Formats: sequence, C-alpha cells, structure tokens
Amino acid sequence: MTILWVLGAVASLGAGVVGERFLGIRARRQSQKLAALKERLDVYANYAKLAAVRRAETEETLAGLRREVAEVEGEILSLQSAVTDEAALAPMEFYSVDRVARSGGPLWYVAVEALDATAPWSGVRHYAVAADTAEDARKRIVERYPSPSSFAISPAAQLVLPER
Repeated sequence: MTILWVLGAVASLGAGVVGERFLGIRARRQSQKLAALKERLDVYANYAKLAAVRRAETEETLAGLRREVAEVEGEILSLQSAVTDEAALAPMEFYSVDRVARSGGPLWYVAVEALDATAPWSGVRHYAVAADTAEDARKRIVERYPSPSSFAISPAAQLVLPER
C-alpha cells in the first residue's frame, strides 16, 4: 500500500507540475497581451492629448477668424452706406447715342474708357443705350468706337434709373 501512496503522490506531483507549466504559459501570454494593450492605451492617450491641443488651436483660430469676419462685415456695411449716401448726393451723368429711349424699352449701361492719349477725352464715359438686348447695345457702342487699342468697352448691363 505504500507503493500505491507513493505512486499516487508522484502522479499528483506530476499533474501539478504539468498544470503549473500550463498555467504559467497562459499567465505569460496574458501578461504580454496586457502589456501590449497598455502600450496601445498610452498611444491613444497621446493621440487624445494631441487632439485636445489641436482642437484648442483650431478654436482659437476660428475665434480669430470670426473676429476678422465681423470687422470686415462692419467695414463692408460702412462702405455700402457711404456709397449709398454719395450715390444719393451725386448727380448721374450719362452720354447717350443717337436713339431716344422708348417708354417701355430697356436701357443698357456701357462704360467706354479712353486708353490712348489721342482719344478725344480721358477717363471713362458712361453711356445709356436704348436697345432690345445687351448685345445690340454693346454692338452700337463698338460701331461708334471701333478701335480696340484706343478704347476699352465694357459689357452691357441693364440700367435701372432711380426715381426722383
């Protein structure tokens, strides 16, 4: 019976050694996985810090841009009001070509700039042209001032005169 006890003890010891090795290997693998996950967590924490810094920088830049937009909008509004005030005070002067505007017909605005020193005037003349289309209005001005090197002619735009 002692042999049986010895064999039982050796078998238990062998099973314990095998179990300990198996559990040791498993514990090592779990420790390695845990270490890898901790490293990954550190990397993500650094990404989070970087994202927070960039977000703060972006919000600061956005706030600065909003201030600039507000300033520019204020400047635009002041310039628009100045133009409106000056436009109301300044008399409008247009040159016209050979036709008188029909009561229901459209008027077209065409600007002609004298480019050459030999031109009969200097600067820009503003023409009010009565024509059915913008192309017809520009064509009539081009017929009057055919030299492209002496005169720059703008595209025709619909002219709406203010009520006085």
